[in-house]
Amino acid sequence: MFNLFYKKITLEILLILILSMAFSTPLYSDEVEVTITRIGLEIEGSTRPAAVLKELGIEEGKVFNNFETLEDILASRANDLEQRRLFKVFEWSLEQTGPDTAEIDITIVDSFTIYPRPMFKYSSNTGFLIGLKLEYFNAFGTLTDQIIEGYWSQNEIKGRIEINEIIIGFLHLNLTFEQFYGATRYGSPSGDVPVHYESMETIVTGLLDIPFSSSSLWSYQVEPILKGLYNYGFFTNTSSKPNSFFENEGFAGGFNHGIYSDQVGWIRNFRRGFKFSFMNNNLWYESTGRSEIFLESDLYGYLPLTSWFEISGRVGGFYAFEGIRRDAGDRLRGVIDFMTYGQFGIYMTAQTDFRVIPSFGFVEVHLRPFADIGYVKADGWGHGPESWEYCVGSTLIFYFDALPSLILNLEYGWDFKRSMPEVIIDTKLLL
Repeated sequence: MFNLFYKKITLEILLILILSMAFSTPLYSDEVEVTITRIGLEIEGSTRPAAVLKELGIEEGKVFNNFETLEDILASRANDLEQRRLFKVFEWSLEQTGPDTAEIDITIVDSFTIYPRPMFKYSSNTGFLIGLKLEYFNAFGTLTDQIIEGYWSQNEIKGRIEINEIIIGFLHLNLTFEQFYGATRYGSPSGDVPVHYESMETIVTGLLDIPFSSSSLWSYQVEPILKGLYNYGFFTNTSSKPNSFFENEGFAGGFNHGIYSDQVGWIRNFRRGFKFSFMNNNLWYESTGRSEIFLESDLYGYLPLTSWFEISGRVGGFYAFEGIRRDAGDRLRGVIDFMTYGQFGIYMTAQTDFRVIPSFGFVEVHLRPFADIGYVKADGWGHGPESWEYCVGSTLIFYFDALPSLILNLEYGWDFKRSMPEVIIDTKLLL
């Protein structure tokens, strides 16, 4: 009797296990190789289909290890493309149509992405800036960005050519050539400028972004740098160091590299996600034998709470093994960049973002109050209270519906230590 009862219970358990496995097993296993049998691509505009498929890493007949891998790769690459805000509409869908087949549908509506325009910019760091700029995002429908600019300000003159987002398989390459003549300054906690000189530089850089895998949101970036530095002229040097300490005439070579991840997505004109970088910056001066070597890292986070409100923040810092970090105030909105420099620094930011005027089909306006705190240590300052920086301010941001890649920023920050403001008016300024 006991044996019969035991066999009955055993059979019931086996039946339950078999049924549970049957109902829990997906119709199509993720372990089966999947082939893309169809890609429906509808483009309204000049974007080239081949460029889209190359950027997304897909084509009809391509085989992936499983459906999940295909989905991860497509989602990752599509997110990268959406972040660039090149299109009025970018939608995609993926469907598994059989045990080993999948279909993809993509809809794209181009926006106007070529901006030949005069440059009128103001920054407390460089003063008024006047020039000409041609920005051609998604140039000729290739998803490559081309930027040519030349400008003059009371402190610098610069010509610059950039070719960015060159697609090489899953890699991206940025190339930059820059001719620069301008001022280098070192400020003090009191707001004075003890060192001020001008020089000329020719700079060539190439940045290669290498994902850890075809579907990875993390990448390794390498950036070789070549510089020619010459024609130094000093206006002021009341510091304790001679002019030769600041001069670096001749050739300089550099190599920056590190880990980078941008997992921020746009929800209309708000952002969600995080962005992280950890870079090792290296520059060697041939004429003096000196070098600048420092680590630098930043973590940004964005969280929209409602359809009209977002909170975000940032933590970051740097540590110089050799040399000093110039313009260390670049992360402190309110501190003019050259007022801080040193061997060590940490930064913290908290900000909110309010949509104060809905777009109504034309332009959406946001107000972004912020508070920045930093500690920057230089040998000349010591560890005293003067090493701390406190800033508050706000940014007014204009998002144009018809031109998603063009964003106008009006920013005002107040430096409590020096009782002076930093003001920036620019079309490229997003924290």
